[in-house]
Amino acid sequence: MNGTSVFKFDPPSENNQHPHSVYLLPNLWSFLTCDLRWAKQVAKTTDGGGEGFEFVLNKWRPYYFACGESNGFHCRSGMKFFATPLFRWY
Repeated sequence: MNGTSVFKFDPPSENNQHPHSVYLLPNLWSFLTCDLRWAKQVAKTTDGGGEGFEFVLNKWRPYYFACGESNGFHCRSGMKFFATPLFRWY
């Protein structure tokens, strides 16, 4: 079990006034309500440029991600997703 998610986003600059970051949320409720209090930042605003930032999904469980910028406004605007790695049965 070693799936990988790659996050790519423009770093802060003169032309990008709305940077992004990536937070790993602890549970479904935090994901649904965009409660970032117990979330762990896994990528800073500068980590998504170039080849992007890779996050390894190394357990069989749901991973909840959200943008933590603008005090959670980006998350509440829909900038969030979840992923669950699947077993390969071969």
